[in-house]
Amino acid sequence: MLTRRIVVSVCAAILSASPLVAQTNDGDSGPQTLLRPSDAVWFGAFTVGSIALSRLDTHIAYWFRDTAQQTNGTMSALADYGTRLQETRLTLGALVLYGIGRLTNSEALADIGIHGAEAVVATSVACQIIRGPLGRARPSRSGLDDPYDFHYFAGFRQFDARSFPSIHASGAFAAATVLVVETSRRNPSANWVVAPVSYAIAASPSYARLFMGQHWASDVLMGAFMGVFVGQRVVNYSHDHPHNPMDRFFLGKHAHGLTLLPLGRGVQIGYSAEF
Repeated sequence: MLTRRIVVSVCAAILSASPLVAQTNDGDSGPQTLLRPSDAVWFGAFTVGSIALSRLDTHIAYWFRDTAQQTNGTMSALADYGTRLQETRLTLGALVLYGIGRLTNSEALADIGIHGAEAVVATSVACQIIRGPLGRARPSRSGLDDPYDFHYFAGFRQFDARSFPSIHASGAFAAATVLVVETSRRNPSANWVVAPVSYAIAASPSYARLFMGQHWASDVLMGAFMGVFVGQRVVNYSHDHPHNPMDRFFLGKHAHGLTLLPLGRGVQIGYSAEF
């Protein structure tokens, strides 16, 4: 009964989030939306996987909170670094990269930057839509003993009831996936270095949240999946549909959209459109 209620709640929240990340097709080839009916299989599989992993949530939480781990200087330093890689900083960093790309006429940097920002924001919003109604209590609130402590719809009001899924994990893996998929499209031979480094860095916020008792392992698994899924879809859809509204506006495709030009010590910002 508990498993069924969790699956239904998560799937309903995911379906309600679909319009937030869908984009229209302007005659380009490929699927017309980012989300497709077949995606329910993937989300269902990872939801079930998260529920299965929840059987180990308490054991994993106690291991991380054990004195031996908590007093380990290296582990503490890694957790302190990892927890700083949160969605706001990742979004701002991606937008800075986008701005540098536009000002230097680097299509690659601009693409990676704006698509990274899109993916982090989209997956963060989707996670919030799930966390709000589900209201899963964080380990720090439940005392590590009850990973099935749900307060339905309390997630909209209480920070301690926003555990599933982890936004730290989703944002980091979304950003890493954008970098990996963009590299695959532009320079596949470099991904043997880019992919492991990107995902190793992306895993650090997940580790930090486990170390600090802010998330269960099952929260991290679902968050990581959502980040990878959205990051891959944003990049592939954008490149397969270059007429999409986001790229037309931010990347100035087809000689109209947002423009950024260096001007003395400042920046000239302009916009052009076709009527």
